[in-house]
Amino acid sequence: MKLFTIGDSISHGFMSGAAAKTELCYSTLIAQQLGIKNYQYPTWPKEGMPVNIEEVFRRLEKAYGSGISTLEWVHALAKTIPAYLNEVEKYYERGKGAADQPYEGGQEYFDNVAVRGFNVSDSWLMTPKYCKKQIEANRTRNGIYSSVDNSFLRTALRVLNPQLLPEHDKKSQLDWLKYHSDKEGVENVIIWLGANNALGTIVDLKVHFTKGKGEITNAPSDTFADENKKVYNLWHPKDFEADYRELLNRIDRILEGKDTKVFLGTVPLVTIAPLAKGVGETFTVKVENQQTGEKEDVIYSKYYTYFPFDEDFAFKTGINLGFNQVTHIDKCIREYNKIIKRLVADRNVTHPGRYTIIDYSQMLDSMAFKRNGGAPTYEFPEYFDFQYPLPNTKYYHADTDGNLKQGGIFSLDGVHPSAIAHGLIAYETLKVMQNAGVPDANPNALNWDEIIQSDTLYTQPISVIHEIYDNTKLAEWLMTILKKMRKEQ
Repeated sequence: MKLFTIGDSISHGFMSGAAAKTELCYSTLIAQQLGIKNYQYPTWPKEGMPVNIEEVFRRLEKAYGSGISTLEWVHALAKTIPAYLNEVEKYYERGKGAADQPYEGGQEYFDNVAVRGFNVSDSWLMTPKYCKKQIEANRTRNGIYSSVDNSFLRTALRVLNPQLLPEHDKKSQLDWLKYHSDKEGVENVIIWLGANNALGTIVDLKVHFTKGKGEITNAPSDTFADENKKVYNLWHPKDFEADYRELLNRIDRILEGKDTKVFLGTVPLVTIAPLAKGVGETFTVKVENQQTGEKEDVIYSKYYTYFPFDEDFAFKTGINLGFNQVTHIDKCIREYNKIIKRLVADRNVTHPGRYTIIDYSQMLDSMAFKRNGGAPTYEFPEYFDFQYPLPNTKYYHADTDGNLKQGGIFSLDGVHPSAIAHGLIAYETLKVMQNAGVPDANPNALNWDEIIQSDTLYTQPISVIHEIYDNTKLAEWLMTILKKMRKEQ
């Protein structure tokens, strides 16, 4: 096997609130460049689950045009949106996509086993057997705005055991790596985990810190889903280090005596994601550059709240993260990345050349629009020299005439990369793989015409997107849906 991928929602191709557009994912683009003809990944009918926000807005746009009247909103909220939700729910709960139905494509396994919501320890703790048990035990009643219940678990089950075969029921992501490594050998592995050890802070706009005892996480992350129990959503660096060391220990055991190249991604600063918008007074903070070690100016805001809302909303409702909380989250993530680099340096003494780091965190840092004072330093591929509009990290917006005004890096959930951003991730990954001596890893061979055409948010801007800001009920519903990106609450 030439390429195997382990990861979370980014490597899964999760976009606009739904799993997933894996066909547009960076790892799929890399597989194409490496000449892999049968790189296997799951596809997701009905535009994925739990809810594809782009599909919601496409249907609204088709039904009502670029502006929706008050009377039309009554119909949209009572009929148009629920009709789509019911289609998705029916397929994934009772139809061919249900948990008790084998994957229609017939594949016994996938070369990309990334799953939305996975943190570091889920790579060995989460199994199909666990998913089946929890789905059966936690079924919910339907409502008018209901989406697929247990969609996280259903997604994990579909990825880890698509044909529901008993012999694969205990296989985690790492077990699948061992299976392929022992059976046919694996040349290259991309492992990008860690974002979900902090992402919950931005989704919940709350911080629940782990205990910091340096203990390995001993339960699947689905058990942490109920925010009312104040379960943790931000790993203390000591706890993150324990989990990541365990991850590397398990990889080393699996690859003992093998020549497999392992590419490990650093953890992006989740606070850059435009789901949480900086509002109010800004502050300039000196922060160490993750690559050069030099101090740089980084701009932070007084509050961070969900993107449709303003400072007054953040202050009056308390639905926000403050400056001190956000800088603390970033401090933890920067420490995660120092830990990854230190652990990898130690491993490469024992296993020379096995591990290579891909600094995705630095990539996103350099792309960040607001915290770089509106002047991102990221060097786009030459193709983008005269590309207009140039994508940025602000939340997506288009005018009523269908002209893209801002955004392009993130999909409509404000957290996950767009198709164009996946192309950029593939570009940066291929550069590192090329330097590591991987045959055919040519970043300059990416077909940017095809990648851009695949990004419908960019090529077909949504003229009705302004309704997020104009309709409070829609904005509140959208935030409820977006909270399901991580786990069911």
